[in-house]
Amino acid sequence: MHTNTAASSSATEKVVDEVGEAIHEVDAEAIAKAEEQAILLAQALEYSKALAVVVDGSVGARKAVPIRNSFVRNDDPAKDTPLKKLVTGRGGRGAAVPVMLYVALIWKCAKKPFSVTLSARQWAGLLGLPDAAGNGARRIANALQTLKDHNLIKLDKAHGEVSTITLLDESGDGSDYGLPSTAYSKSGLKRDLYFKVSSRLWTSGKFQQLSAPGLAMLLILQEEGGHKPSRSPFEVFRAIPQGSEVWFTTENFPTRYGISASMRSRGTKELIEARLLETTRRPVGPPGTLMSFTTEKLRKVYTLQGEAVVVDKETEAKRGKTLAKKPALKAKPSANKEGKQPLTKLAKK
Repeated sequence: MHTNTAASSSATEKVVDEVGEAIHEVDAEAIAKAEEQAILLAQALEYSKALAVVVDGSVGARKAVPIRNSFVRNDDPAKDTPLKKLVTGRGGRGAAVPVMLYVALIWKCAKKPFSVTLSARQWAGLLGLPDAAGNGARRIANALQTLKDHNLIKLDKAHGEVSTITLLDESGDGSDYGLPSTAYSKSGLKRDLYFKVSSRLWTSGKFQQLSAPGLAMLLILQEEGGHKPSRSPFEVFRAIPQGSEVWFTTENFPTRYGISASMRSRGTKELIEARLLETTRRPVGPPGTLMSFTTEKLRKVYTLQGEAVVVDKETEAKRGKTLAKKPALKAKPSANKEGKQPLTKLAKK
């Protein structure tokens, strides 16, 4: 009996060892694949940033992408906005590609006839998609078809040649595209109101790394005016630009944008982690009352920052001059309780 038990124990240990070795091999293989993927993503991002600099230089003085509010917002709750159609129903990076591509197309097509002929591989490179010539190009082809299906672009395909892409109006109604600034100055129509996406989001690589929820919340906050620099008199003293404060009521957010609470939460978290957003909670007092001693209602205030803020040249110049005049703090020599020199000085010796 004892011999059988010992044999059984030995066999069990052998099986455990074999399973452990197999798991170790699988883990090592998974780690190697993850490391390889991380390297490819990093390389794709660096290439993307370099291409973004080229695009930024090719569009002249245009340092921000103008996008009509209708792409993001619709005050008729019965109608879905193009943004909602693009980011819902498909998860993660797949839903982000058509949104990024459409913004990139508006950025590149800065003048009539608002069309461009570039290969899917080139667009994949700009968006930071790995394997730009292979899987990246296929994802761009799918995204172009998605944009066409939503009446945001026209595609003129020629056999064996690169398709010509022509912009259509951001509302998705199929009408011809025109610069919103020009259209609004002529007609003053509400449909031509627009917001801006800073090209610094592209050249820094932050825009390309956002998922669908992050992109959705970024564009929504910019449409609400969050891309405009803060009007605080202290703005020129800040090293990092701060945008205008934005807040919503629980009723108007889903009505205007149709984005779920879950996507709103995930997108907000992603923007905070990317250092593009700060959030705070502020008390809401009765109208006309500066101070009260009653039960407080709090509202969430969103403040875009850094590359998400569109800063004009004048404000940027003032900030640069102010920060240049700011005296540098002198570091005091440190010593421990025994009066010995700090380790940094000893290391130099």
